[in-house]
Amino acid sequence: MSVAWRRRFKLVGAALLMIASVLLKLLYCAVLVLLAFSSGKRSSSSSSSSGGDDG
Repeated sequence: MSVAWRRRFKLVGAALLMIASVLLKLLYCAVLVLLAFSSGKRSSSSSSSSGGDDG
């Protein structure tokens, strides 16, 4: 294996780690917002209809 391949692999790994951390932060924020929204509505919607309650 050449050295360039290993360097490229390290760069890709670092970029993937950064993207993964950012995605985890976004997912965490999304979960918080969803929890706040569901607790704000305070209605147990167990219907099989997915979304479409926008009006």
